[in-house]
Amino acid sequence: MRSRLTLILLFASVLLFIASLFYQSDWSSWLEDVAERKPLNLPLTKAVKGPGFQDKILLSHTFGPFSAVKELLKDPKFDDFTLSFSSPQVMSDFLDSLETKGMKLRSAMPQILTARLQILDSDLASSALREDKGIHGIEINSPIFLPRKPKAAESDLQTGVPRTVDEWINMKEDRSEWGKGTSVAIIDSAIDFSHPSLSHVEREVISFIDQPSKEVNTDHGTAIASIIAGSTDAFQGIAPATKILSIELLGEDGVGDVFTLSEAIIAAVDRKVDLINLSLGGDRPSAVLSHAIKYATSKNILLVAASGNDGIGQVSYPAQYDEVLGVSALNFNGTVADFSNFGDGIDLSAPGVDVISAYGADGYAVLDGTSSATAFVSGAALSELSRNPHLSTQQVKELLFTYADETEKPGFDQLSGHGVLNLKRIIKRNDMDYHDGSVVGYYFAPEVLANIEGGGTVPFLVTVQNQGSSWINNMSLDVSFEGISRKFTFSNMKPGQTRSEQLYIDSTAAKEGVEIFSNLKLAGQKDSNPENNIRKSILTLPQ
Repeated sequence: MRSRLTLILLFASVLLFIASLFYQSDWSSWLEDVAERKPLNLPLTKAVKGPGFQDKILLSHTFGPFSAVKELLKDPKFDDFTLSFSSPQVMSDFLDSLETKGMKLRSAMPQILTARLQILDSDLASSALREDKGIHGIEINSPIFLPRKPKAAESDLQTGVPRTVDEWINMKEDRSEWGKGTSVAIIDSAIDFSHPSLSHVEREVISFIDQPSKEVNTDHGTAIASIIAGSTDAFQGIAPATKILSIELLGEDGVGDVFTLSEAIIAAVDRKVDLINLSLGGDRPSAVLSHAIKYATSKNILLVAASGNDGIGQVSYPAQYDEVLGVSALNFNGTVADFSNFGDGIDLSAPGVDVISAYGADGYAVLDGTSSATAFVSGAALSELSRNPHLSTQQVKELLFTYADETEKPGFDQLSGHGVLNLKRIIKRNDMDYHDGSVVGYYFAPEVLANIEGGGTVPFLVTVQNQGSSWINNMSLDVSFEGISRKFTFSNMKPGQTRSEQLYIDSTAAKEGVEIFSNLKLAGQKDSNPENNIRKSILTLPQ
């Protein structure tokens, strides 16, 4: 009797746990402003509300009594859910008899053996789901969003000067042919191709927005497209000659859903694009989305996605998936922006603060966020593919990673991944006359920052890097701060190599901010990019 009671209590606990999955968050907790821009003399985009639950549950065939399953299926969230199947035949047989199973088909993706369904009769549905051995899993369809607007109070947005794409990548040459022969799917809001910077673009448009007759917001998608492929006499994106497949997913409220995003990815794959730009994200994984991504990468398609703008140690999905190139945002100081999400899934960093992009009918605005950083990486990859169409997805990624610049701490890290996008290094990689010494920046170890209350001096690193294509024979670095001047010499540095020197700063003074100036000079070689030889910064330690 006691063992039976224990079993009943255990089963009840399991039911309560499963039920909690469905109620652990609600719509009202996600009052997010999904606009990502600071318009220049133009009004802000509309602040919106979006849903926030993302629940997932796998139903095994030993799951509880019939009544328990039936009650769960009565939950309103089962108005929109997905089933995954073990084989095409199982999927076909199941969907052919949906009426007798108390379910209605919303949509299906046979490419990844997944269907989107609605419960009509919980009695019939619970019986069917329990008895069918070919069902692999059931997942509540969940929302996907534009990254939230970075808060104006964040330090990255306090200062800085708006920069064009030319200025951010330090390349002002004509790029009108860059991207020729390539195509990109931009899964986003709608895009206004009548904007002067995009009127030249060869394009195709597919809409997955539920109410296409309803007015849609084109601001975000247009901005992303302009960074990738914009072109006027005064404004250039990175790869203006690329063809754009605009897949409209996010409506006026900036919200879509995971199943439709997966459908959009499948649609892009079936149209044989080279790259998919995903300047959007959600907060939890999805088996359906993962399958769609794997389907895309199996067709040699590169996916690039935004890490998110929440300033937390959790990268958004789909950027967090291993198959996707996750991008964080770089600020004007050459460091990762405070608002940029970090952690597992970050592969690269790119400009994401004060980026000038297309806005409105014919204007331009400043875009902040990992969305713009994602567009920079997509544009760079497309430009390389147009020059070398034989490259595989993996080879393009390796080029982006190999020729990325260091920032702050040398080596791979969870803020910038392999480093900062440097398109010029990729293009000049075989030019042995391309020499470039750079002051990377300054780095305080976390354990140092955790122990500064007692005063005294604290150590930090100043790092230089050979960002050219051939060996640097000799270069000198002068560093000045707090009335102190130090000089360092570096010899025989191979391409990509970094060297660091340790210095000490008074922690009390640094809490108020200490100005530091570094100047790097090459000896006997001409520096092809002298702009990054000088670095003037304010070092400020936390109070």
